[in-house]
Amino acid sequence: MPTEDPQPFKNHNYKADTEYVVKVAKTLLTPVGIWPLYRGNSTSDKIKNYIQTTFIFTLMCFLLIPHVIYTFFDAEDLTKYMKVIAAQVFSLLAIIKFWTMIINREGIRYCLQQMEMQYKNVECEEDRLVMTKSAKIGRLFTVTYLGLSYGGALPYHIIMPLLADRIVKEDNTTQIPLPYLSNYIFFVVEDSPLYEITFVTQILISSIILSTNCGVYSLIATCVMHSCCLFEVVRRQLDTVFNVGTDNIQKRLGQIIENHMQAIKFAEMIEKSLNIVFLCEMVGCTIIICFLEFGVLKEWEDGQVLPMGTYFVLMTSIFVNVYIISAIGDRLKEESDKVGESSYFISWYNLPTKIVKNLILVMLRTSRPSTLTAAKIFDLSLQGFCEVCKTSAAYFNFIRAMTT
Repeated sequence: MPTEDPQPFKNHNYKADTEYVVKVAKTLLTPVGIWPLYRGNSTSDKIKNYIQTTFIFTLMCFLLIPHVIYTFFDAEDLTKYMKVIAAQVFSLLAIIKFWTMIINREGIRYCLQQMEMQYKNVECEEDRLVMTKSAKIGRLFTVTYLGLSYGGALPYHIIMPLLADRIVKEDNTTQIPLPYLSNYIFFVVEDSPLYEITFVTQILISSIILSTNCGVYSLIATCVMHSCCLFEVVRRQLDTVFNVGTDNIQKRLGQIIENHMQAIKFAEMIEKSLNIVFLCEMVGCTIIICFLEFGVLKEWEDGQVLPMGTYFVLMTSIFVNVYIISAIGDRLKEESDKVGESSYFISWYNLPTKIVKNLILVMLRTSRPSTLTAAKIFDLSLQGFCEVCKTSAAYFNFIRAMTT
């Protein structure tokens, strides 16, 4: 019988592995001050972080509130209002995610620290490869969503205002409409150079909002895929439990159960810290999709190819967002379930009764698989994605009936 390697495996590249996993989320969330590992413990660091987050939140409100005021009080017709409400919901979601990240900073920080420890304490190269494979899948999801989001957002904020009808001023001159038509109440932005400054500022703030949404999404994909790989590692360890020899099986099984509990705790911490974000994603994206569908239809009826394409790319990016979150939620549940299956399919009938009892406990625990929930209301799954598609289509038909 093969025995355990007397020299345990050491992952000397654990910092590089961890950095690879979180690089995209860290790059996007650090500039807005909500990267959980960014803040130091000194008073000066806390003050800097407080100033930074206050400044970013003020900018978000500076974009969203005047835009909402204009839409409700100055919008010329219902059709125009329907086209812009998706951008308002998207900005509101960014603000909610922004504060969720701040409020649950400690829980998210714990998950990231545990991730680094798990890469450091990985038992063998095979386990490390399982973890890095999941990290690559999570990063692929993130890059796909980033490409679609920025590919639709940049034309929306830059090209579409250039193609829109010019605004006629009181002195009979014209100017390009702002990316977000706004009523700033206390001052007028029609005159140069304030108008140009506001135009550029709106694009910059919208980029911050987009980065916040994409950064939080990247963090979700990273953490959930890592949670999936922890269960996958436990399954692999169960499948190879007999490789350590009969005398060491009980000790090895104890290590596997400990790893299983760490995986469960990690998944529970993710769900606890981000379930509000999951609810915002599912509900908010349903609303955004139906209004983007409306935008695609109206631009198609008006023969506007580029605006229609812009709305379509944005709609596709939101669909991809909801699908991936639903899919990784489904995969987490599936990987958690498979641990119980693996514990059953090993040759447990050849083991002593005392060890079999421990396996029974593993099977019983996996009967309640780890899941992601939207604020404890419903589980994230592919069935939930289908519900989002059906609900957005129903809302779209209702909106279309209102505007015809």
